[in-house]
Amino acid sequence: MRYKLLLKKILVFPFRKVKEVLCHFKYKKEISKIYKNNFIWSAQIGIVDDVGVKRGLKMSETIINSISNAFKIDLKYNQTKIDSKYFNIFPGEHYRILAGLIEYEKPKTIIDIGTSSGMSSRIMLDYSNKDSEIVTFDLIRWDKFDSHLNKNDFKDSRLTQYLDDLSNIETFKKHLILIDKADLIFLDAPKDGIFEYLFVKNLAKSKLSNKKRFLILDDIKFLNMVKLWRSIKSPKFDITSFGHASGTGLVDISSNIELDPIAFI
Repeated sequence: MRYKLLLKKILVFPFRKVKEVLCHFKYKKEISKIYKNNFIWSAQIGIVDDVGVKRGLKMSETIINSISNAFKIDLKYNQTKIDSKYFNIFPGEHYRILAGLIEYEKPKTIIDIGTSSGMSSRIMLDYSNKDSEIVTFDLIRWDKFDSHLNKNDFKDSRLTQYLDDLSNIETFKKHLILIDKADLIFLDAPKDGIFEYLFVKNLAKSKLSNKKRFLILDDIKFLNMVKLWRSIKSPKFDITSFGHASGTGLVDISSNIELDPIAFI
């Protein structure tokens, strides 16, 4: 009788183990499928659950000095403009941290994506070196708004506006030399759940030269921006507390931008 039980164990036990392993494999596969299709992207991130944040610690010197500058800055503005009141709201708006970052990093070429009334471009002009180049993109001319820019800003070619859509890959390629040249890119586009994703995807597909380069993303706490922000695996830091209340993210894209493809499925 004992021999029969022993024989049964020898024959049945391995079979059960193989079946168990196969069941676990199938279970993990199903969970992975659920994860891809229904994962709830949280705006709250940290070193433990986001590799980009862990890598972003290397930007601490830039962040600390930019914040320090921002506290000291008192932005001068045209009080006749309706939206001028937002310039010196700090924290809560990103204009002073933008000025502080520009003062510290001294970028030579800056790209502003989303000109609108020109508030960010105004900061870029006023706080960058006089030999710097500012290029702004929009689909509507700057002077169709109650703009903080004026004709004199465009006279010496220090400021240029392109009416082009950088979410389009062919248009993006047309401006790739300029994008590669940029030291700072400020992405403040429509937050429609389409443009930013396509722009960042275009950026990831491009072979940029290896140089110090930062990308600032506005409104990273918007629900349709959380997934994009979480997908970035490049060194990054959430500086919302010293920027825009709706979210400000700083990314080091010195060696291009690394993304988690799950955000684009």
